[in-house]
Amino acid sequence: MSITRSTIVETLHAALEPNDSVFALWLEGADAAERADEYSDIDVWVDTADGKEDETLKAIEEALSNIGQVDFKHLRKGHPHPKIRQMFFHLAGTPEYLIIDVSVQSHSRVFWYTKGHPDHVITLLFDKSGVIEYREPVDGELKQKIHERKTEIKKTFYFYQTWVKKALNRGDFLEGTYYYNQMVLEPLVELIRIRYKPQKREFYLKHATRDLPASVTKRLEPLFKVHSVRDIENNLLLANQWFDEL
Repeated sequence: MSITRSTIVETLHAALEPNDSVFALWLEGADAAERADEYSDIDVWVDTADGKEDETLKAIEEALSNIGQVDFKHLRKGHPHPKIRQMFFHLAGTPEYLIIDVSVQSHSRVFWYTKGHPDHVITLLFDKSGVIEYREPVDGELKQKIHERKTEIKKTFYFYQTWVKKALNRGDFLEGTYYYNQMVLEPLVELIRIRYKPQKREFYLKHATRDLPASVTKRLEPLFKVHSVRDIENNLLLANQWFDEL
């Protein structure tokens, strides 16, 4: 039997919906946004009863084993959210990119999606207890956060470049590159995102080619191509010019 992304999703759906400990199953990412291609992984989300997270992950692995050999699995250590467990699976004989990225959240986790957010799109497979909720954005909240970040970036952008310049003056390419990325490119990209995609200002380069105009990404790319101290010095001038424009 040929294992496709549809086969995998249907298998998990059939295995988890009858499970009394599992309350909801949905997809995020490329499948939900209808842009999946041969390089897309499968972003699977599961809501399960507190205390049943490991049991649910085991049920998922068993379901996948029924359609193929699990040749790789890895439980992410130290997920940023204490009530989410993330595990990666891959089935033998499927493309290397067809990674099954499973996030199991405890039922007591408090969360919701925001209406109108470009990345809060899902494909709901089942929801037994109203787990999935969409709320209107809080009035003025995004505007306030953006104002605070713009104020912070404007105040510190040139100040933090002291560390970049110290490394460059010492001829230290590696440390110069580190500070150039952290102190110059990251805040510059965040400011660009505030201009074009404020809801995703913290995404840095993730989805950049999708979120930003082609003219912007074309201008950004050379700033990341540094091979020497001189390259960083030249690009620093270009980055500062762009910052002043923004």
